[in-house]
Amino acid sequence: MSKGLNIRVLDMLSALAETLVVELEADACSISRVIGDVLILVAEHVPGGGTLQLGQGYLVSEFPQTAKVLANGVPRALTIDDPQVDDGEEGVLRELGYRTLLMLRLDLNGTTWGLVEVYRLDTRPFDADDVSRASELTRLA
Repeated sequence: MSKGLNIRVLDMLSALAETLVVELEADACSISRVIGDVLILVAEHVPGGGTLQLGQGYLVSEFPQTAKVLANGVPRALTIDDPQVDDGEEGVLRELGYRTLLMLRLDLNGTTWGLVEVYRLDTRPFDADDVSRASELTRLA
């Protein structure tokens, strides 16, 4: 568990991950804390069990599209078949077994706190309504 995170915050983030899976008809969701250039998974929801944890943190600088979402706050939806998907994102999606991803920056009190990633097993893209709903749900004080 990341320093400074308490059980109540982790419960709230886990509930948010579950809500995003249900609301977006997705197959999994992870929420990671951004600490410098590192993303550390702190909450997830994978219906039926399982995990999105691959045993390590990720360097933001190795994932250009993730870095862009964190820098500008604009959500990014992609599928594994998109020509512009970067090698890092594609590799992680393949390793996890997913084909579609929605990334959103998670802000807390006006600062970048983390990254939300919502996954689908199929190549059905997240549409504008999905992005709007996810943005609404991830808007924290």
